[in-house]
Amino acid sequence: MRNVMLSIITGLALGCASDVSIMKRDYNSDTDITDPSLDTQNPEDSAQTQPDTDTNTSDQMTELTSGFANIHFRQIACPACVGAPSEFDIKATLKLHYPTSGEYTNWLTPVGTCTTNLIQSYVSNQPLPSTQPAYFNAIAMNPSSTGEWTNGLVYEYQYERNTSYDVNTEHGNFQGIFESLEGFDSIEPYTLLWVDPSYAFDAVISKSSGAYFTWYPVLQNSTFEILIAVYSPDGSQLLGQVSCMENDVGYMTIPASYFSSFPVWSLAAVHLSRHRVNRVAAPALNGYIESHMQWEVVGTAHIE
Repeated sequence: MRNVMLSIITGLALGCASDVSIMKRDYNSDTDITDPSLDTQNPEDSAQTQPDTDTNTSDQMTELTSGFANIHFRQIACPACVGAPSEFDIKATLKLHYPTSGEYTNWLTPVGTCTTNLIQSYVSNQPLPSTQPAYFNAIAMNPSSTGEWTNGLVYEYQYERNTSYDVNTEHGNFQGIFESLEGFDSIEPYTLLWVDPSYAFDAVISKSSGAYFTWYPVLQNSTFEILIAVYSPDGSQLLGQVSCMENDVGYMTIPASYFSSFPVWSLAAVHLSRHRVNRVAAPALNGYIESHMQWEVVGTAHIE
C-alpha cells in the first residue's frame, strides 16, 4: 500500500538484535532520536546568526513572521537499530507570537548543495498566550509552553496525505496554511529498509564511488534531502555527517569524497526526507505563518 513500504517488508524473520548498532549512541533530550546531526543552537548565541526581534503590537499587517506550523512524519525501517520504540514517529507543533524577523527554516541545506555543518536555527520572539488546544484540521495539539502547542504522538491514520490543512487556535482560524506530503512507493537500494537488526546495515555506501539513491513517487513543490550520519563500526561514536538537498526529482548521487575518510564497515543511518516549506499571510496576527512539512524515512547502511 502506498506510503507504508517499510511495513510490508515481511519476508525477513524477526531475530535477536546484533551486537553492534547505532542505538548505542546517546542523544541530547532536545534532539530527535534518529537525527543526531542537527546541533541545536543556544538561544544566547543566536544573536550572531538571527536578526533582532522586531515585535509589532499594532493592527498594521507586516511582512514579518508571526508563527510556525510543523508536522514531521518519520518512518524507521529498523527501530531496534536506532533505539526507537516503533516504526512511526509523527509530531505536530505550532508556535504563535508577535511579528518578528527571522525564518524558522533557514537552517535547511540550500537546494543544489551538500554540507557537513548542520546547525538548527533559532527565532527570537515574544510568544502569545497558549491556554486552549489548537488544531491542524482534526489533529489536536495541547499547550506545551507559552506560545507553543505540541502533539508528540500523532497516529499514522490521523495524518491525511496530500491534504490542505487549516490551523485553528484561540488567536484565530487560518485557512490553507500548509499542504501535507505523501511518502514512498519505492526506495532504492531496497536493502536500506531491512527491518531486522541481524540483516540491517547491509546496504553499501562506497568510499570510491559514493552513494546513489532513487525513490518514487516524485512530488511537485517539494525538495528532497538525504542526510547520512556515519558512526564507528561498533556504533558508539558519531564520526561525521553529510546533508545534500535537491528538488524532488526521484534520484540523487552523493560524491565519494564525503565518505573517503571513514573506516571500512563504519555504520550509517540514512535519512531520506521530503520537505515542503510555505509561508501564508495571517492578518489576524499582523504577519505570516511559516510552515514546514517533512516526511522522513530512516534506513541503515555501512561504508566500504
